[in-house]
Amino acid sequence: MADGMFHQALETAFAGEPRLARATAPRSSLWARCNCGREAAVDPKPWLAQGLGRQHVDDLEERLRCLCGARRARLEIRGLAEAPGGLTGGIWVFR
Repeated sequence: MADGMFHQALETAFAGEPRLARATAPRSSLWARCNCGREAAVDPKPWLAQGLGRQHVDDLEERLRCLCGARRARLEIRGLAEAPGGLTGGIWVFR
């Protein structure tokens, strides 16, 4: 099996687990949601610069801090139409 086909097979096998690089696709964005209800857009560029593009977004959730004091927030990749219409912010990348 050619190397490219192997990677495609792996991507298909783990299709339910989005990777960070998918957040940079056109019309996509990365969002964090805390249990307190706060939501914020997250810039994935620092993580991509660290070579974490193939990381599952679930593995990066502990790198976020919320204004409420939470040391973890759920990451989601959303399309432009799924972005919240109200006020957002208060969640930051910690490391």
